[in-house]
Amino acid sequence: MEDKELDELFTDPAHQEVVDLLKASRPATPPLDPNFRLHLRAQLMAEARNTLTPRAARSWFPFTFTPRLLAPAMAAVAAGFIVVLGIEVYLANQPTTSSLVAMDVSKLNNKTNVATGEPIEIPFSGPVDQAAVEVQIEPATSFTQQWVGQKLVIVPDHPLAPNTTYTVTVKPKATVPSPNASNPNTPKPAVAPTPAVVHFTTVRAPVPPVVPPSFRSAGVTYGFDSRLGDSARVNILGAVWTPAGQLLVTRPGGQPGPSSLPTASATASGSGPAASTDVWLMSTMGTPIRMVAPGGNFPAAAPTGGLFSVWRQAEGNHANLEVRDLQGNLISTAATVEGVPDRPAVWIGADRLAYVDGGTLRIVGLHAPLETPALKVDHGSLAASPNGQLLAVQSTGGSVVLDLTPAATQRLHDGATGFNWSAKGDLAFTIQRENGTDLYVLTEGKTSKIASSANGQTWSDLNWAPDATSLLFAARPAGGNSMSSVLMLINRDGSNPTQFGPQREYSAPQWSPAGDLVLFTRRDEAGGNAFWVATSAPSANDAAEKQALAEVDKFMQARIRGDSGTAQDELDDAGRAAYQGGASALFSPAGTQFDRYYPVTVQLTGSNPNKFLVGVRIFIKKSGVETSFFEEQLSLVLRDQRYLVDGVKASETMALGHGPTVVSVQILQAPPGQQVRVRFDADLKPDSVTSTTIQVKDANGQLVAARVSFDADKHLATVTVRLQKGTYQLVVTTGVTDINGMPLAQEYDAPLVISR
Repeated sequence: MEDKELDELFTDPAHQEVVDLLKASRPATPPLDPNFRLHLRAQLMAEARNTLTPRAARSWFPFTFTPRLLAPAMAAVAAGFIVVLGIEVYLANQPTTSSLVAMDVSKLNNKTNVATGEPIEIPFSGPVDQAAVEVQIEPATSFTQQWVGQKLVIVPDHPLAPNTTYTVTVKPKATVPSPNASNPNTPKPAVAPTPAVVHFTTVRAPVPPVVPPSFRSAGVTYGFDSRLGDSARVNILGAVWTPAGQLLVTRPGGQPGPSSLPTASATASGSGPAASTDVWLMSTMGTPIRMVAPGGNFPAAAPTGGLFSVWRQAEGNHANLEVRDLQGNLISTAATVEGVPDRPAVWIGADRLAYVDGGTLRIVGLHAPLETPALKVDHGSLAASPNGQLLAVQSTGGSVVLDLTPAATQRLHDGATGFNWSAKGDLAFTIQRENGTDLYVLTEGKTSKIASSANGQTWSDLNWAPDATSLLFAARPAGGNSMSSVLMLINRDGSNPTQFGPQREYSAPQWSPAGDLVLFTRRDEAGGNAFWVATSAPSANDAAEKQALAEVDKFMQARIRGDSGTAQDELDDAGRAAYQGGASALFSPAGTQFDRYYPVTVQLTGSNPNKFLVGVRIFIKKSGVETSFFEEQLSLVLRDQRYLVDGVKASETMALGHGPTVVSVQILQAPPGQQVRVRFDADLKPDSVTSTTIQVKDANGQLVAARVSFDADKHLATVTVRLQKGTYQLVVTTGVTDINGMPLAQEYDAPLVISR
C-alpha cells in the first residue's frame, strides 16, 4: 500500500529503506481498532512535521541541514521512527492467517569482498512460498532467481561490477498467492519471507594502469593453483573461457547446481535423447552458475556478443550445432551432422562457424550461406584469426591458411599443427621433429622459426598471452611422461624461454581474457583429467606509478581515519593551500564519515614520470549506510624523491542508488590512436551507449570524432579516438540509462591527459 505522507517526509535513501520495510511488514488485517491506529499515526506525523526543518530544493550533496539544526532534527526523526517501528512490530506479531519466514543474511550483509562472478545465496529458516518472494537489486542488475531447497540463489546475468556497493531487497510480493484450495489438508508453506535489505561491496579491481602490463616471459609470475570444482560434487569434463572471464564447462548429466532442472528456455530446442552431458556457466571459483545447454557437449565461446556454440545429440544418430546465449536461450541451429562430433566448432568472427562433418571441413554463416572449400581435415588442428578473415587448417593434404575475404590461400610448412592466433593476428604453430619441436610464427604473410626445444623435449598446447608478447605452452620429455611436464613462457621473438610455475603436470593451458588466471588440466586420482586454475601476475608497471599510488593510499587512509597529521604530511604547500581554499574538504562534514575510496583512473601528465593525475572516488557514510560519493582529481609531483599532492579538484556530491554510475576510466594506446575504456556498475540498455551519449571534447569544448562500442557482459563502453598530446574531457551524459530506463543522476566528466 502506498503511503504518500511517509514518502514525502523521508526522502533520504537510508531512511527510505526503513519506510519500505515498515510497509512490507504490515499484516493484511490489523487486529487493533483502526480509529486508535489512525489517531496515533496522525499525532506522530504532526510531531514529525513540526520538528523537521523545511528544506530547499535538494542539491546533489544530500546534507543540507546546518550543524546546529541537524542533531535535534534527526533525533526527533529517530524518535518518531522508533515509536512507529515499535507499533508496526507489535502489529506484525499479532496472530494472522500466515507466518513469516526469516532469512539468514549474516554471511553476506556488509561484506566488503564479494566476488563479482559468484551467485548470491540467501538461506531461509523454513519452507517458503517461492512464488511470493520478490527481489530487487541496485544498481540495476539483470538476474534470475533459483531455489536449492530452502536457499534462494540469485544469479546475475553478467558479472557484477567491482568496487561497487550493491543493495539487495527481498520482500513479499504485493499480491500473495491464495492457499491450495484443491487440497485444504495439505500443509502450506509460509506465505512470504520477512522483509530484509542486504548491503555488500564487491572486491576492488586492480588500479587501471598508465602503461598496460606486459606479459613478456621474464616478468610474469605464477601465484598459486587450485582444482576447479570437486570430484565428488562438481565433476568437470571440459572447460573454455568466455570473453567476460567466466567458464563454459561440460559436466556429466544430472550434476547438482543452483537449479538441477533445465529452464524452459534451456529446453527450447525440443526433445532429444537422455542427456549424457550438460554445459554450464561456471565462476572461476568453481561455482556452477546456470545450466546453459542440457545435453550439450564441446562448447565454444564467440569472441563477442555473449554467444556460444555447442553440439547436442538429436534423434536418429544426428547432432545439432546450436548457437545459444549465456542465459541458455537457443538462438539458432546452425547445422546438423550425422554421428557423434568429437571436437568443438570454431568461431570465425562473430557470425560464422567452422566445423568438421565426416572428416570434411564445413563453414556455415549464421545469417547467410557460405561456400566451403573442399578440404579433408580428419583430426587436424583448426583455428580462426581474431578478425575473422583467416582460418588455419591442418588438412590431410597439408596445412594451409585460408583467406576468407576471399584471397589467395597460403600454404604452411609440412607438419604444421597446434595453431593458435594472437589478439594482434599472429599465428603460432609447431612442427614435431624426430628429436624435438620447432616453434613458428606467421606474421603478415611471413613465416619464421623463432625457437626449437631441447633435444628430446616436446612442446605442445600453444596459447598466446593477452597482449601477444609471449607464448605459453606445455613442455614434456621424450616418451610422453606427463608427470615431468612443465609450463613454459617464451617471448614472441623466441627469446628468454622461462619455466612458468613449479615442476608438476600441466596440459592445455589457456590464459583468461584478463591474463590474471591460467586454466589447465592435470591427471586426477582416478586417472582422468581434472581442471585447475592458477593465478598469475604480469610484469609490474612503472615503479614511479606504484610509488605515487602508495602515497595516495597513505593520504586517503589518513583522511578516512581523521588523522590530520599524516594527511597534512602528504601535501606540499600548493596542496595545503588548495584544501584550505575550499577546493575540496580534507575531512568529512559533521554528522558524516568518509567510509572508503578507490582510484578511478591514473594518468601520466608529462613525458617524464614526475607528475601524475590520480582520480579517486570517496564514499560518504551517514547513519551507518553509504549514501553518496564524490570524486577528486589529485595531482602528484615528485619532490625530493617522494610524491606529494600539490593540487585537487572535486566534483559535486552524488547520491547513491539513482541510476548507473561510472566505475573507472582507462586510457590505452591503440595505434594509430587511443581507446578510452569506461566501466559502469549497472546493466545498461545497449542502445543508450552511443557516440552521442559518451563524448570526448577538446580544450575548446569541441567534439572529437569517436566510435563507441559496448560490451554488456563487462559493463564496458570503449571509445576509439585519435588524440594528439594535450588535455581533453570525457563526457558521459544522462542519455546513458540502465536496463530499467533510469539515467545517470547527473553528467559525468573526467579529464583525459594524452602525454605521449
